[in-house]
Amino acid sequence: MDILLFGGSFDPVHNGHYSILETALEYKKFDKIIIMPVGTPGHKDGCKVPFAIRKLMAETAFSKLGVDIEVSSFEGESTEKSYSYITVDHLKSLYPDGNIHFVIGADSAINMHRWVRWEYLAQNVTFLVFARDFDDWDEINQAVENIRKYSPDTTVLKSRVVPVSSTQLRETIAAGGDVSQWIDSDVEKIIKDNNLYVADYYARNLGTARLLVPLMLREKRARHTFNVEKLAARLAEKYGVDVNKARLCALLHDIMKQADEGIMLHRAIQSDIIDRIKDKPVPVLHGFAAADYAAKEMHIDDSDTLMAIKSHTCGRAGMSDLEKVIYLADMLSEERSYPEKENLLQLAWTDLDIAMEQALTDSINWLKEKNGVIDADSYAALEYFTALNHHGGN
Repeated sequence: MDILLFGGSFDPVHNGHYSILETALEYKKFDKIIIMPVGTPGHKDGCKVPFAIRKLMAETAFSKLGVDIEVSSFEGESTEKSYSYITVDHLKSLYPDGNIHFVIGADSAINMHRWVRWEYLAQNVTFLVFARDFDDWDEINQAVENIRKYSPDTTVLKSRVVPVSSTQLRETIAAGGDVSQWIDSDVEKIIKDNNLYVADYYARNLGTARLLVPLMLREKRARHTFNVEKLAARLAEKYGVDVNKARLCALLHDIMKQADEGIMLHRAIQSDIIDRIKDKPVPVLHGFAAADYAAKEMHIDDSDTLMAIKSHTCGRAGMSDLEKVIYLADMLSEERSYPEKENLLQLAWTDLDIAMEQALTDSINWLKEKNGVIDADSYAALEYFTALNHHGGN
């Protein structure tokens, strides 16, 4: 069984990637074609847009080749750094009789000696090294000769010259330039419609977050998220909170709610703003995981934003107005229905602190009735708001 493995950041996918894959398919007929967008590469900085979106762009572009292609989530959803030898081991476990042809560029071949366990990797794959007319062929041939000591069937293929890189495309998009000649039209639409890679912080992150919601959440949870965004924006405007920041927190607050449990727990443990993460009840951990996702996948480093995402379920003493807005918008979103909702909604439009006291009281009472585990920070938050409202915080 001949398997073609083509990995990369695809950040964004462009015509150069498409051309390489076309050339590989002209070289040989493969039984299986696997596109592997990276997660956290072991040898470079993180990608600019989250994995789920890069996977969508790769699926959109490569589907037009007219052959059956799998875009794999193995590296993108891994909780560890992505190393090629680990990916190949995984594929070998799935396809024990598979002969893996691994697509790499000339630069990768030249720098192969720097890859983690590269000799082991080479023993388990056949490399297809793509080079261009203007590359240093003497250097490439020397590198390939060294690789062939471990992977004797490694082949050098001449690729069609597409003089563009993902980095250049991102820079052009950020500057407002035209990239239509280098990117598939449907991929370009995804980028434009969602403001991917643009320079403006909120335009970029709000667009990215709105695209992520239906990709990572099922329909009911996605609808809830968009309802939270609407109410959070209205509450933020009333109470003088940054509306764009509130929208961003609302869109991301549940982004890890339906992730694989292992991935969700792994991300939650990475959180470092609220202490005692190991003592947290599992139902509140998705907020902590979402904050880690926002920081690692979207490069959001604003502590107010991350804190509001983390505390949206458990609350905490000393919450900012942004945190209160997100907490209340989550409890009072349009699709929710429970006896106390109307009274709480009226309080939310009257006084955030009084509404928070009532919201925490209702939440704790509900958990007690259900024999649920109550977070210590929720008790601390209730004590804080009770003191604030009735004793001036003293």
